[in-house]
Formats: sequence, C-alpha cells, structure tokens
Amino acid sequence: MKGEEVIRNESMFKLRNEMGFSQRQVAEAVGISQSSYAMIEGGHRHPRKEVEKKLADFFGVTVDELFFGLQYHDTRLKNTTENVSGKGE
Repeated sequence: MKGEEVIRNESMFKLRNEMGFSQRQVAEAVGISQSSYAMIEGGHRHPRKEVEKKLADFFGVTVDELFFGLQYHDTRLKNTTENVSGKGE
C-alpha cells in the first residue's frame, strides 16, 4: 500500500459508534477477524463482495451507502422520519 492514499471509511466508523459497538463486536457478527475489520474501517483494505454485503446488512444500509457515503442514508432517514411524523405533508 506504499504510496497509496489511505482514506478511513467514515460511514463505518460513524455507524459503529452511533450503534455503540466495538470493532470486535462488528467483526464477530460478520465473520471476520477484528484486525481485518480495523483495516477495512481504517481504509487499509477493501473487503470481498460478500463481506461488503454482510457489513451493509449489519449496519442496515446499502453497500453504496456504506462505502461511498451516508449522505443518501441521512437524507432518506430524515424524509422517512418526517413522513411518519406528518411533517413531510
């Protein structure tokens, strides 16, 4: 990875912390080691497709939201909340 830019996965970091889970807990839930999870969240490794899907399912978002940003997720959540509360009408 020498010379490559490392970009932390802010979506994974944000969701994990908001949900109150440790890296180890998430890793165990999706069937990978804690060190592998830490490398994925830290931007040092990209997971296999099946691990991407397991992580997205665990966090309740799409693979795109998880690996390309939560802006869509945050907007969708806000709109859903407004519609349920009647503010979206």
